[in-house]
Formats: sequence, C-alpha cells, structure tokens
Amino acid sequence: MTMTYQEQQMLQAAAGRAAILDLNARHNRAYSDGDRDRWLATFRHGGASFAREGEVFSDVRAAFDGGDGQRMVTLDHEIRIDGTNASQRCVVVLFAAMYGDTTLRATGTFLDTLVYERGAWYFSSRALQWDSAPSRHPLVM
Repeated sequence: MTMTYQEQQMLQAAAGRAAILDLNARHNRAYSDGDRDRWLATFRHGGASFAREGEVFSDVRAAFDGGDGQRMVTLDHEIRIDGTNASQRCVVVLFAAMYGDTTLRATGTFLDTLVYERGAWYFSSRALQWDSAPSRHPLVM
C-alpha cells in the first residue's frame, strides 16, 4: 500500500514527536539519577546552551545540578516540528526527597529548540524558568 504525501508527512510528524518525548524522558531520568554524562548526551554535541533563571551556560556541563534525591518530570508538551528543527514548550515539576519525605520543590517551564542530526533529536538550547525560585535548603520551599 502506497501512502499519500499527506499520510507520509503525518507519519513523520508523529514519529518526530514520539522521538522528542523520548528525548525528554531520557533527559529527566539522567537528571534524576545524577548522571551528568547521560544528561549531556541529550544536548547537541556542538553549540548547545542551557539557561536557568536568566543565567546562560554556553558550557552545558556547568549547568548540571541533578541527583541529590531530586526527581524531574516534564508534562504538557507543546511540540512544533519544521523539518530538522523543532521547538518545544513544556511544564517542569521538580520533587525532592528530604528526610524520607518526597516534596514538591518547584514548578516551571522549559522553552526548547531542538535539532535532528545524526539520526536523532537533540536539544540545541534549553531555557528553564521557575515559577518560584527553588532552594536547596530543606526548610525553605
């Protein structure tokens, strides 16, 4: 059975969206596990950037602050794909385990640009804006 042009485009868009959602899941798990190398592997190999609360990290490695009982979850993904480039906006929720309890630490939004290269999707820039400033101190929420 031959697909029409429209069917082929729809299939490619669905496959691209699924791959980007998988990229988000790998990014979140690496962050939560404290695995900097796996987290870095979700970014474009050359020229990626990460911004958090207006602080821009051109060396993405320096932006990593995962692990330490933190669990990152992203949801409500709004993805736009245009060929080998994409943009994404999603909600991020950060939980932290402190003294045996898991609590909500912060919520925010990721604004991302992505690129498809070497057969996979990668973040080329990722900007995180927290709704409320997170604190590492266990008594401050």
